[in-house]
Amino acid sequence: MNTDPTATGNAGSPMAQALSDIEETEHGLEEAERRSKIEIIVNSRPREVPGQTVTFEQVVQLGFPGPQPPNTVFSMTYRNAASTPHAGELGPGGTVKVRNGTIFNVTKTVQS
Repeated sequence: MNTDPTATGNAGSPMAQALSDIEETEHGLEEAERRSKIEIIVNSRPREVPGQTVTFEQVVQLGFPGPQPPNTVFSMTYRNAASTPHAGELGPGGTVKVRNGTIFNVTKTVQS
């Protein structure tokens, strides 16, 4: 007797339905994850972020990846944001709600 739930004679079996449901759920989760990523622009380069809110520190890392010297200061402006105001300056510890196309300009200054 064939116990393979995907075999032709068992297509309507509870096991085959369960496998089909799992595949649909996995596809739905992948689609939801793809949609939850938002594309922002940091220093003229497109970057994806996992949620609707980003921090100053996250955007700095997207613009200038890796460790920075301790005497480095960053300044940042943004526009086309989902939050109100839609444009402005963001400082250390700050957050902003973003949408696809939010633009960030991050400037790095090394103080001597």
